[in-house]
Amino acid sequence: MSAADAVARDAIRALTAALDSAADARATTRRAYRIAGEILAVHATAGAGVDPLLDAWAPLQVGDAKSSALDLFIWNDAVDRVALPDSPVLRRELAPEDGLGGYSDAESHAFFQPAAGVLSIFDAARGRAHWWLRDAATTPYFERAAPCKHILQWWMATRGGALLHSAAIAAGEGAKARGILISGPSGSGKSSTALACLDAGLGFTSDDYVIVDGATPPRVHLAYSTAKVLRGDLGRFGDHAAHFRNLAHEDEKPMMFVDQFARASIRASFAPVAIVLPRVAHARCTTFAPIGAAEMLRALAPSSVLLFPLAGARALARMAALCSRLPCLRADLADDPRDVAAAVAALIADPASRGLRAVA
Repeated sequence: MSAADAVARDAIRALTAALDSAADARATTRRAYRIAGEILAVHATAGAGVDPLLDAWAPLQVGDAKSSALDLFIWNDAVDRVALPDSPVLRRELAPEDGLGGYSDAESHAFFQPAAGVLSIFDAARGRAHWWLRDAATTPYFERAAPCKHILQWWMATRGGALLHSAAIAAGEGAKARGILISGPSGSGKSSTALACLDAGLGFTSDDYVIVDGATPPRVHLAYSTAKVLRGDLGRFGDHAAHFRNLAHEDEKPMMFVDQFARASIRASFAPVAIVLPRVAHARCTTFAPIGAAEMLRALAPSSVLLFPLAGARALARMAALCSRLPCLRADLADDPRDVAAAVAALIADPASRGLRAVA
């Protein structure tokens, strides 16, 4: 281990110890969420003001579960005032070239986002995590849209899964639900396709981040109920204008929580039949064509890996396996959202008619 790694390790251990001490000494509320089949217990002090940060998990909340796979403590330092040690992580001394400080080894992971004022810590061996916020009231919108995403990625990686940057649409209910992943760079049509399918009555699992587990065959799981669109595309989503949370903030992507207006459309889990790479083609009708696993991986991987700098390698391995296992398709999208939704529905309903192999 290099001297720099040793400094980072010791700094993270000191911060973790301080947060653990606060967790053990303070009374906290507890609520449970079922995420990818596992129970996540969230703890926060009364009056800490973190409830609005958990809206994206609302459809995953369950009754009081006695045991949990992961205990997550959320700290709003503007209220909680946890006594943290002076740390090179918080002073941004560990990675001055990019302004990010972090550390990762086989069992523990930590990542500090100084501009956002967010520290994420995950201890796999003890099944405990901390999400420390400098001030919950000023935490950026993208953290509210996808709370604890680094912790969720590390946690899923310990189970052979990954948190992916992808939309996901499904049809059917419960164990019989089937659907597709929709992946690609910003502007490729992921959000417009997901919202078109939602408006047409298909099930919603993701517009931005989705969990793929480590099972064989794989299953796709809801990570957040958030949908986001480019501000320049708002005119295409006029029917949803009343549901966007942050239209007044011009520097933010408009976002909404789908369960708040279409809860019956939420699909917490489904079996994937394909991965689709959309393209805004202004076509008369939406068509699908097979592409290679390598081409799909090149489209899926960059955003998923870059968004998680300390978990990218494991996420990449899971994505590569997924692209090899699932049929991969390019979709040339029509301008008519009803045509897009009808094509996706037909694909999900009868993948064999399009020559897609069964997922093993």
